Amino acid sequence: MPKKKDNSDRPPGQEAEARSGGDKAMTERTKNTPAPARKPANKKGPAREEEKGPGFIVRTRQFFREVKIELKKVTWPSRKETMASTSVILVLVFIIALYLGLVDFGLSWALGLLIR
Repeated sequence: MPKKKDNSDRPPGQEAEARSGGDKAMTERTKNTPAPARKPANKKGPAREEEKGPGFIVRTRQFFREVKIELKKVTWPSRKETMASTSVILVLVFIIALYLGLVDFGLSWALGLLIR
């Protein structure tokens, strides 16, 4: 059987604290400590305007400067490449339109036979 610890070196009021883990002392300290002072929230005023940063016009100018810089980095296709790509697209669009037109005509014809 384990021996009990001797609390004779502690004053009489602290014996209960030692057994309870000191929670009582902690709550007494927090009760007596004043809460930190809070600053009132300033929603309007000079401090609020400083947080906004640059104005609308300044930000717009900066945006267009950055757009100009990025557009200089773009590798643009040559006229020959552009004409070739456009030709391929136009031919494919014509072929797909022809196919869809034929399918539409065939389905309309078949539906007409079923209805008669």
